[in-house]
Amino acid sequence: MKKTEVPGLTPAQSSGGGKKQTTESDNPKAVFVNAALGMSWQLAVVVLLPIIGGYELDQHTKTSPLFTLVGFIVAGIAACLIVWKTLIQYTPHDPKNGGKT
Repeated sequence: MKKTEVPGLTPAQSSGGGKKQTTESDNPKAVFVNAALGMSWQLAVVVLLPIIGGYELDQHTKTSPLFTLVGFIVAGIAACLIVWKTLIQYTPHDPKNGGKT
């Protein structure tokens, strides 16, 4: 049998029929899901690491609640910063209106 080449596919040409191609940034649901997923793993890391680290330091140094409480405080501050960063990142800014939308 002889091998034959399959002709290459050509991209579909748009006829300009008024259809607007939607991007991910146009879909509010997709933007929300992306923001929530990105923020969730960051929050998990910045909350769990200081608390677990503080607990382990307490076990090692025999200082019962000291480092665990410090871990809670660090985790709370870090979680607030992650939420603030995400809020700023996904809030639309209009420079013509003094930064407000």
